[in-house]
Amino acid sequence: MFKRYSIVNKLEGVTLAFSSVYQLGDSDNISAQSRAFAVQREKEFFLTSEGSLDSRVFQASIVLPTIDPTIKVNRLNLCPIKVNNVNIGATSFSSVIHIGNTSMVYMETRVKNIRQLEQKIGEEPKTIESIEGEN
Repeated sequence: MFKRYSIVNKLEGVTLAFSSVYQLGDSDNISAQSRAFAVQREKEFFLTSEGSLDSRVFQASIVLPTIDPTIKVNRLNLCPIKVNNVNIGATSFSSVIHIGNTSMVYMETRVKNIRQLEQKIGEEPKTIESIEGEN
């Protein structure tokens, strides 16, 4: 991997959460994974037994695209990398703020949201489930 200096005068971040990274300088590999199970209800109550990550959303394998080795890249790597000011509001759920070189990056976020709506008299119970983000 091509090595060079990374010079940053100022990096300001307000929030860094859930398997996120601020990386200044070179790295060989970055791998970040985040899993979230969220239940939203109209009426507040909490069951200690809920929140299992055994769901298909979390267990299914993600098929990665194959890398085409015939791609040719021309680039100009100026040395060093110079950054004056970076201001970041929030970084969350397997994200990376990176200044430098990286050989391989793998990012994965899996979120299962369940919304349970209050049952009205004479209606069937409603549960709305959605699967968000398999990157």
